[in-house]
Amino acid sequence: MTLDTGETQMRNKIARGVVKFVVLTLGLYSGTEMTAMLAHRTPVSASAEVPGEKHPDDSRKAQIKAIDGQVRALREQYKAQMDPLQAQLQSLREKLEAELKSLEAQRETLVEQGESEGLKSLNEEEATQLATLADQERAEVEKVHQRYSEQRKSIRQGFQERRHNLETGKR
Repeated sequence: MTLDTGETQMRNKIARGVVKFVVLTLGLYSGTEMTAMLAHRTPVSASAEVPGEKHPDDSRKAQIKAIDGQVRALREQYKAQMDPLQAQLQSLREKLEAELKSLEAQRETLVEQGESEGLKSLNEEEATQLATLADQERAEVEKVHQRYSEQRKSIRQGFQERRHNLETGKR
């Protein structure tokens, strides 16, 4: 199959358009450094570091520092906006819980007045046993929390040592 001059020119136009699109996309995606590199087409032998240019690690570290600053600013903004709301919620919670406790105590008193002595005794025994069980549960849960906390600490120390060894071995 042979191509006439018109078809060849058309294909070349399309190819140039595709190349321009790719270059522009890479430029937008990779930033101005990529665009400059593609536009100037430096030979491979001239790709050695030029004095005054930033090392890629420096650029990455600067980006990390900038992101850390943004994260810090957003956290401060979040805290500044959340603190007043949390104070309002806490105030409302304390007010309503006090009213609820008072009403619940009144209700409980009225209910107990209508109960027989045997039922009162049975209810008190149940409450005592349930309170004892709740205390045991809290103690055991605290032990489990402590155990996992110690395991997390041990794992973090192990990985910190490995990071340290990796960094000292790298130098």
